Amino acid sequence: MEQTSTQDLLILHAYGETTLEQREFLATLLANDENLQEELMEIIQTKRELTAQLKSPSQTSVRIIMEHSYKTEHLQEI
Repeated sequence: MEQTSTQDLLILHAYGETTLEQREFLATLLANDENLQEELMEIIQTKRELTAQLKSPSQTSVRIIMEHSYKTEHLQEI
C-alpha cells in the first residue's frame, strides 16, 4: 500500500475516496484508537459544516462572466 499519513487517510475516508485496502487498514487503526475515532468524527463534522456553507454564484454574476467570455472569445484565436 502506498504510504499515506493517517490524517490524509482520515480525510480521504470522510470523502469516500479510500480504496478497499485503505479502508481495511483504517478500520484496524480505528478499532484500537479512541483519539483517532474522535479525529475522524471531527473531520466528518467539519465536512458537514463546510458543505452547509456552500454558496452558488448569483445568476447576474454567471451572466456577466458568460457575456465577457463571449466578447473575448475571438481574442483567443489571435
